[in-house]
Amino acid sequence: MKNLKIAILLSLVSAIGFISAIPYMLAISGDALSMIPLPIPVAMAIFVVQGSIMAFLFSWIGLTFAGKVGLDAPVLRKWLYKTGGESFNKKGIIQAVIFGFAATALLLLLELAVFQPLLPILAEKAQDLEVSVWAGMLTAIQGGVYEEVMVRLFMMTMIVWILGRLFGRKSSPKPWMYWAGIIGAALIFGLGHLPAAAVYFGEITPLLFIRTIVLNGVAGILFGYLYWKRGLEYAMIAHAIGDIILHGFIK
Repeated sequence: MKNLKIAILLSLVSAIGFISAIPYMLAISGDALSMIPLPIPVAMAIFVVQGSIMAFLFSWIGLTFAGKVGLDAPVLRKWLYKTGGESFNKKGIIQAVIFGFAATALLLLLELAVFQPLLPILAEKAQDLEVSVWAGMLTAIQGGVYEEVMVRLFMMTMIVWILGRLFGRKSSPKPWMYWAGIIGAALIFGLGHLPAAAVYFGEITPLLFIRTIVLNGVAGILFGYLYWKRGLEYAMIAHAIGDIILHGFIK
């Protein structure tokens, strides 16, 4: 039961994140809303409940195995259990902020310098998109908390644990196992965006496939490094900063 409080808290915050992200989701969905066979309020309620349950399961499983491979949410652990873990430290927060801005800058550079010149449809879609600043900024809760729970705490942790069982036996995981977890989880996250990209663009061309994987995966390498070296909370801070900038202020 040592992880129950953290799992519950992360699922509750994720629920808030799902609710906060609804205005943004509705704004970018466009014609895709007509494909939903349920009234929109009902569909959104199911989305929040289902996502919250998944957040709890991802948190519970991830935390259970994270402790076996030297990963954790140390700040939450100290706050909720008054034992183990550590408080936020200035150096870690500064690093998370820098990583958040660095990830954002890298994504913008790739989008503007590489993908937009090759894919005119990107500029067309951007012109049609009407999302308020506040709606975009509110996505930071879902991205910063739920996506980090799913991708880093669950996926990355499980990859590291599996590799440790296969190759490390009773020794601690080697650095390459963490890097494999970081990159593997980022790639899986990118692949998970392909269905939404197909709906948004109407098709997935080879270049759109590469763009979807790269843009959704590259920042995850920085976030995964923070999770490994600092803890889940620092990855959440970096991810949230990136979402605030990209979804709130970049049109």
